Amino acid sequence: MKKFAVLILLVAVACAAVLARKRQPSGPKPSMWDKMREGMEAMPEDFPPRVMFENAAATKENTERILKILEEGGSVSDEEGGERDE
Repeated sequence: MKKFAVLILLVAVACAAVLARKRQPSGPKPSMWDKMREGMEAMPEDFPPRVMFENAAATKENTERILKILEEGGSVSDEEGGERDE
């Protein structure tokens, strides 16, 4: 019976550790992105890292817009600016 209680305790501790790990934010902190953005804004317009940074931001915005449209049940061509090839 004592071994069973120890086993249950170990499983509970393992589950708590997994849950605690999942609750930790992953990825870089938002303040790091703000510092990067400030550094990019100080660079010349045609500096390759700045161009890549701006393209990544535009891609993220477009992806979020497309996902929102799809969640609403529409299609991308329903939005303003959407073009169709017929």
